[in-house]
Amino acid sequence: MANSITSINSSLVSLKTLNSSLLVKLQQQGFDSSLSLGPEQEYTVKTLIHAIDSLAIQFLTITAKRSQFIQRTSYLERKDIESHLNRLHECLQQTHLELEEIEHGDFRCIHEQALSHVNADGQNTSLKLVDAIELIDLLKPYSRMLEMVTAQERIHALSAVLETLLSREHSTKQESEEEVSELTNEQSNALQLSQYLIRQAL
Repeated sequence: MANSITSINSSLVSLKTLNSSLLVKLQQQGFDSSLSLGPEQEYTVKTLIHAIDSLAIQFLTITAKRSQFIQRTSYLERKDIESHLNRLHECLQQTHLELEEIEHGDFRCIHEQALSHVNADGQNTSLKLVDAIELIDLLKPYSRMLEMVTAQERIHALSAVLETLLSREHSTKQESEEEVSELTNEQSNALQLSQYLIRQAL
């Protein structure tokens, strides 16, 4: 079990490292980061790279709680996550290699199509990065599921704190009422006025 999490975290760290310099390298080679891509044109090149970074951060946050991550996922789910992350890592590695070849070769960007260029043989081709869209879509359900579990745990924790505070407030109110009953009318009115003014100040 621990091996899958170790592998996942290793892939996530490598992903962030590779992804951090990708946008600059693409722009240096003349690729337009504002062009849209995806089945429904839901990304630009720039937002795709940001989506990869956000996904890596989400999973790093989730896997930091190792025992909870193991409890909330099955072994097969963790192996699926590991497999998708490894493929995404390979996708970024290949993109970096392609950019190095482009830097030292004869090519021409296709400005009407995101991440596309004409290679030295005159063929239209796309960078491997376009495959990242499918891999992000495969990882999103796991990310959403784990975030929902984390959110539910936070809600339960907050509910417990709220119940404790309400219990204390009720107890304090009872004690206050008992004390008030022992005061004169004038003292009681003064105490109630002071409590009112304190609440207004808060």
